Amino acid sequence: MKRHEALHPLSHHHHHTLVMAQQLKNADEKASIQQMTRDVIEFWKNDGEDHFRDEEEVLLPLFAQYQEIDIPEIREMLIQHVQIRSYVQQIRGMRRKDRQIFRNLGELLQKHVRLEERIIFPMIEQAIPENYLYQANGRFHRDSYSGF
Repeated sequence: MKRHEALHPLSHHHHHTLVMAQQLKNADEKASIQQMTRDVIEFWKNDGEDHFRDEEEVLLPLFAQYQEIDIPEIREMLIQHVQIRSYVQQIRGMRRKDRQIFRNLGELLQKHVRLEERIIFPMIEQAIPENYLYQANGRFHRDSYSGF
């Protein structure tokens, strides 16, 4: 899917999120719970938390200047942010981890990325003037994998 250049950093984050989601969805009996826990915590600390801030503190306030944001798609996006944060907190705090929580998080991450890439980002690209998208890009954190 062609994405506006200014949103490339967020789409790069999404790519890495989909890789993580696939790993979590495939959490079978062979997968190490300790390793999955470390992977989730590292993913969240290095990229996930900042990515949500980029969207909530930079992108959505800018979008709100050009279009009504009290719409089902934006509400769903923000609810998913809360749910994902909740899963990460549960994984951090659980002494005995259930593999199902990892699979649930993987499913939600995949659903979330698809919502943003297929619905939210196209709405944003259409509504926000290009020069303001580029200005927002300068405020996005850089991906820990690629530096993008």
